[in-house]
Amino acid sequence: MLKQMYAHQDHTSAFVHKGVPLVWIADCYQALGYRALAKRFLMLTLCEDAIECKGKLNPSTIGAYHRLVWQFGLPHKMIQYYAVKMAELASEKPEHKLFPEASLLELDSDWQTEIPTAQETTQFVSNGFYIRHLMSQLGDDTGTVLERLAHYLMGCIPGIRVARRKKTHSTDHDLVCAVDGSDVDFRSELGRYFVCECKDWNRPADFTSFAKFCRVLDSVKARFGIIFSKKGISGDAHTTDAAREQLKVFQDRGLIIVAIDEDDLEDLAEGKSLIAILRHKYEMIRLDLRPS
Repeated sequence: MLKQMYAHQDHTSAFVHKGVPLVWIADCYQALGYRALAKRFLMLTLCEDAIECKGKLNPSTIGAYHRLVWQFGLPHKMIQYYAVKMAELASEKPEHKLFPEASLLELDSDWQTEIPTAQETTQFVSNGFYIRHLMSQLGDDTGTVLERLAHYLMGCIPGIRVARRKKTHSTDHDLVCAVDGSDVDFRSELGRYFVCECKDWNRPADFTSFAKFCRVLDSVKARFGIIFSKKGISGDAHTTDAAREQLKVFQDRGLIIVAIDEDDLEDLAEGKSLIAILRHKYEMIRLDLRPS
């Protein structure tokens, strides 16, 4: 049902209230014990309800309200604040009206307090319609579209909290990711914090930009980083230039930097798991594997 609603929106560009299937999905995840995913879908439901009632929530008629209060302990004041913010965003830009995911990216992360179970951390649940919507806008001069896409994708991994455009005294971080919960699979080696860089260029990220990102990771004592680069990194075909540096920085300093390119984004829009993509790319560098 939810996919059909998104397909109708995609065809007509007209808002369809998607609260019912979203809250059903939240209830299913809650029944499975996947509380982090259940909460995210309740927040998406809240966005749909906030648009419908223009930010003026009626607790007795809003399905997400009592679930967020009684099952997850969110206070009324916080829920009301988010509802007003979501309604304002929807009135300012059509994207926020059509995709609740867009509004969720603009909120703080104070609502993200659930620690996912080990089983839940294997789940990657994303909206292919929203991914394609953002991909259709890539190539803007500001680079913000790729940042928002990267923010959305990383935030779909249970246990990852994401902050966008964080400023330091010396540089700006496109994305700062914090890993919460149990250490599972390759993520047990990442550490609690890592940084993502976004390059919405019509050329591969070169050696200079790659080396600069390595310095950023050194400065925050991170062992892992991700470059979201539409055209990948230079030298990828013959393991030269930036691709050569990718291997050398792990061998010399233990840093692993993986690159997510346009082909990966296409796979994600088709339903592939970002966790699986990151695991594969991580192991290729960590174990110095040859492409199959």
